[in-house]
Amino acid sequence: MNLLWIPHQTWLNRGGITRDKHLIENLKGKHEIHVIQHTQPFQNNIKSFIKPKNLINSLEDWTIFENGIYHHHIRHIYFTRFKPFLKINNTIFRSKIKKIIKDYSIEVIFCGPSHYLHGYPPFNINIPIVFDYVDFLHDFSDPNIENTKILSNYYKHSTKILCVSKTLIESIPTSYRSKAIYLPNGVDLDFYKSYNYENKRKKYKFITLIGLNISESLFYIDIFPEIKKKVQNAKMLLVGGGIRYPIIKQYILKRKNPEDFILTGFIDYENIRKYFYMTDVGLNPTLKNRYYDSACPLKVMEYTAASKPVVSTNLEELRRLNFPNIFLAEPTSQDFQNKVIDALNYNGSFPDLKEYDWKYLSNKLEAILKNI
Repeated sequence: MNLLWIPHQTWLNRGGITRDKHLIENLKGKHEIHVIQHTQPFQNNIKSFIKPKNLINSLEDWTIFENGIYHHHIRHIYFTRFKPFLKINNTIFRSKIKKIIKDYSIEVIFCGPSHYLHGYPPFNINIPIVFDYVDFLHDFSDPNIENTKILSNYYKHSTKILCVSKTLIESIPTSYRSKAIYLPNGVDLDFYKSYNYENKRKKYKFITLIGLNISESLFYIDIFPEIKKKVQNAKMLLVGGGIRYPIIKQYILKRKNPEDFILTGFIDYENIRKYFYMTDVGLNPTLKNRYYDSACPLKVMEYTAASKPVVSTNLEELRRLNFPNIFLAEPTSQDFQNKVIDALNYNGSFPDLKEYDWKYLSNKLEAILKNI
């Protein structure tokens, strides 16, 4: 089949291997896949927009074929997230999508919740649209309030709705819930299990956060130095870069114990396994709200694939998963500190992640395509 994929985030300025990249990589051998690309600043502030190169690039239409995938960039006004420009961009976007559908005989569209980038895809087409509901789509002013105005059009016009969590499925109105299919986030088991980690006796116990943008709060940093009273060789390993990196670095430097922390900066995907295997306890220190309650955290899957215990904020979907290696805590330094001590002493089992392997999930998606 000829598939057109409209990701919920552009690939052009995003590092890492995301859900859509994993699925597409496994599907591309059987299908002709086209992916829409978009020039978009990472941060929603005026400074991130003032980049002449990106401004010029945003006005170009291009198509390239690379690594077995067609990539299409649709020209647009760069200030995408400002409402006055969204209508103009959507007019261009819909016209170009219709042309791609015609020129490449597209048979199915996959679309993430990417309205904020370019508006809706064209719905007045005679091919199925699969809505890949990867994150709880909330009002920008409050992560607990569903953005029903935008979501209603995705629900109404989609043939199927892929949901990363059962919590998300339950948030869908009953009149559309029959379209919903559970397709969680996963992990590349071959990638993690094939890593040859030399498990030498380590000098430190590493409490690790991989992916610094996961938490808007820094409460998890405050588990030190208290935790060292019980685990003297403990250190916090903070892996990654991004917009939170300078904030975290400054917060640590102002503390009395900066020697308890190791900041790595950006690490590419091919080299990230080392840090999962170095970990003694992984962290998922999110805030507590509907957005995170509805998520299926990739990093939790990856820590688990490396057979590591995880301390996470007490989130609804993680309660449903009920993995034995996950220690749920309230998002406070005191509760995280207590649960980290418990996790450091964990000698229990780990779940079988076979049904969360990206190959398994891609085969499930393949079956959905055959019956769409």
